[in-house]
Amino acid sequence: MPDLRDGESVEIQGSARLPYVLKNVAGVYSCSCPAWRNQSLSIDRRTCKHLRQYRGDAAEQARLGRGLNQPAQPARAKITHAKPIAPALLLAETWNPQESPTGWWLSEKLDGVRAY
Repeated sequence: MPDLRDGESVEIQGSARLPYVLKNVAGVYSCSCPAWRNQSLSIDRRTCKHLRQYRGDAAEQARLGRGLNQPAQPARAKITHAKPIAPALLLAETWNPQESPTGWWLSEKLDGVRAY
């Protein structure tokens, strides 16, 4: 199978009226087709049927390091910590100035919203 050298480009006829342009720039292969352009992967991880047709499935699989039928999934961080437990909010009561607030939680109600 032919391959593109660094900086080389080639036109390949696809389903559109105008041919698509395949490029190799520093090992990053690109195609001007919508399927390549609209992928939500970084440009060095994208492929399309035109690149596979020109370079061959084996070369594209070796370049990407995954099966061509397997879509690449962005890495997602796993959350391992538990959700913090918020203290229970109590209903508001009128404060008696004769009692000491020591040991009590106090909150202020601003504009109808109770915050803790």
